[in-house]
Formats: sequence, structure tokens, C-alpha cells
Amino acid sequence: MSILLRSCALCMLSLSLLACHSQSPIDALDAAAQRLEKNLSNKRSSAVTEQLHQDFSAQQGMDKKAAQQQMILAFMRFKNINILVINRSCQLDNSYRDRGHCSAQVAISGAQGLIPERADYYKVSSQWQLNGTDWQLIQLHWN
Repeated sequence: MSILLRSCALCMLSLSLLACHSQSPIDALDAAAQRLEKNLSNKRSSAVTEQLHQDFSAQQGMDKKAAQQQMILAFMRFKNINILVINRSCQLDNSYRDRGHCSAQVAISGAQGLIPERADYYKVSSQWQLNGTDWQLIQLHWN
């Protein structure tokens, strides 16, 4: 009988430890935004595409396919792409539990060698959609 009780206690302890390590929705959203930044910096177009929601849209009518094409062109043009994100702020939508919003100031530079050929600064706002357990980027706006 004590073996059964010990097994149950160990099982309960294991479950409670797993619960402690699960990410909160806001932490998972922030991690998804950081992962997108890293994937773009490392020119991992397939990983970036996986993070885009099937209904992705951006300024000027850009959909998921157009975003993928623009990304590949930029990756081909610049050997080095650097992204610096400042003041990222993510929050969950108050009305819809499966939506989140992130905003940040972003500096992007591209270069063939050590000296950047192009550098731009943007204020970016994004909307994310929870798809199962993964946050996917559904809208992106910048100025």
C-alpha cells in the first residue's frame, strides 16, 4: 500500500512541477515575438513563414505570400541583416483571449560586408493570434 501512495505522491509532485514550468500566455507571446526577431536576423525564411498566420496581412495589402517574397528578396540582397528591437511591449487582448498585441521601436540594417548599406528605423505594431499552443503573427503595421 505504501508503494501505491508513494507512486501517487511522486506523480502529483511531477504534475505540479510541470505546471510551474508552463509558460503564461503573455510570456509565450513575448517569446514568439523574440523568436520572430531571431529568425529574421538569422535569415530563416521557412521559420519566419511558419510564424505567419494563414490570414496574415500588412500595410499596402501585403499578404503572407507577398511577405515571404519580400523577405526572400531582402535576404538575397543583403548578406548581413541586423535587427535591434527597443522597448518591446506585449499585452493580451482584453476582449479576445486568443489575441495579443506587441509594439516596439525597431532598427534594421542590411549589408553585404561590415558597413551597412541601408539602415531604417520603424515604430512597429503587431497583432498575434493564438493557434493551438503557438502564437502566429496575423497583422503588422509600421511607420
